[in-house]
Amino acid sequence: MKKYLNAGMAALLALALGACSQSKPAASATPEATPTPEASAEAEEKTKAVYTIYNVTGETVTDLYIYDNSGSDKGENFAEGGVKNGEYFDIEFDELPKSETENMEFTVEFKTEGGYEGKFETLHWEVAPIALLAEDALTGPTQIAFAVPDVKAEYTVYNVTGEDVTELYLIDNATGDKGDNFAEQPLKDGESIVIEVTEKADVAGDLEYTLEFTTASGYTGKFETLHFEVAPISLLAEDALTGPTQISFTKPE
Repeated sequence: MKKYLNAGMAALLALALGACSQSKPAASATPEATPTPEASAEAEEKTKAVYTIYNVTGETVTDLYIYDNSGSDKGENFAEGGVKNGEYFDIEFDELPKSETENMEFTVEFKTEGGYEGKFETLHWEVAPIALLAEDALTGPTQIAFAVPDVKAEYTVYNVTGEDVTELYLIDNATGDKGDNFAEQPLKDGESIVIEVTEKADVAGDLEYTLEFTTASGYTGKFETLHFEVAPISLLAEDALTGPTQISFTKPE
């Protein structure tokens, strides 16, 4: 070891003497920066989990948990305060490195106010819709479906105008399309008809309709801000009006 050290010292001394004998000083070299491990490594991709929960159980959901299968703690009840039938909301988890989430599995578990329960035990870290299904809507072994569910509006229309209704339309305000005349076969005074509309749950809440009718004598009525809902609607006689519209959201006696 000593021999190599002496040889190295002699070489350094020779270089120093050579540098002193030059007429111009040697330019100093700027050392290259050594990349840090953080700078040289590519940033790892991160992913976020977002579950859009749709309650189509037919009743209020009182308990809803999404928890990691590797632990025993259920964590937060995301349905605290109650989630009504037809409502939906997002559950969002912070971003994590993709390598950490690839093998994660979760359980989604719910309970309704009537005591009906459902569970799915192999939920992955993903962005997905989750429909909580009614017991009579099950088509497989689990109580959830990974799809945006269909929801139904139902209007029970009662004719209390005192005469036949010959035209009855439910008009989508976004398109203005009148569609079918639900009184093509005249709706007689005292009779009723059920009008159903099916839409995806994520758009139904933004829809508005106009209900329009005409009687045999030419009397007309209209209501222009009908929401996507289940409701009774009475078509009123002209001499029975107590407000600005010709309909009432009540079932007649």
